Amino acid sequence: MRPLEHKKLLTLITSGDLQRLVVETLRGCGVGGYTVVPATGAGSNGLQMGFFDCDSNVVIYVIMSEERLQRTLEEIDRLMRGGYRIKALVSDIAILPRKPQAKA
Repeated sequence: MRPLEHKKLLTLITSGDLQRLVVETLRGCGVGGYTVVPATGAGSNGLQMGFFDCDSNVVIYVIMSEERLQRTLEEIDRLMRGGYRIKALVSDIAILPRKPQAKA
């Protein structure tokens, strides 16, 4: 088996109506790949049933390097300071790389 690569998993939880803004922000940070999943639940803003964009949430998953993570978090923090409701969670992960590593 190939050795695992150590990466960061950025998980963003936000309202459905902010999905486009958050994805555009990610792309501006050089993020090429992400996964968006619809989500329902309850929190400080009450119950999110998902009937409309304004009462639905999305979870956005992004796997990235530590270097890209720092720049991306700065931009997400800028949105949060601007009043946008976004939760940002960061996890250390290990992934099986798509391609074998070049031999030295």
